[in-house]
Amino acid sequence: MYETFFRVVGMSTPDPTMLTIIGTTITGLSTAIGVLWKTIMSHISKLEEKLTECEDDRKELWMTIANQCGKDVSELKKGNKE
Repeated sequence: MYETFFRVVGMSTPDPTMLTIIGTTITGLSTAIGVLWKTIMSHISKLEEKLTECEDDRKELWMTIANQCGKDVSELKKGNKE
């Protein structure tokens, strides 16, 4: 059956060396993708931590400014939009 398939397709019997090379290449690429995925996910988690810190700092700044003005934060933000 396989011989008929390879004759129809115009290919000879696959070489074991070539199959080994293809298998090794697929394994290597899979490993590289895994390493890159792990690296990217690590960077994303660091960015999320920095984003949370930045949001907290922004809220503290609004509260400090509001305290200095003697107003609520919502009043200051509402005045900004008008």
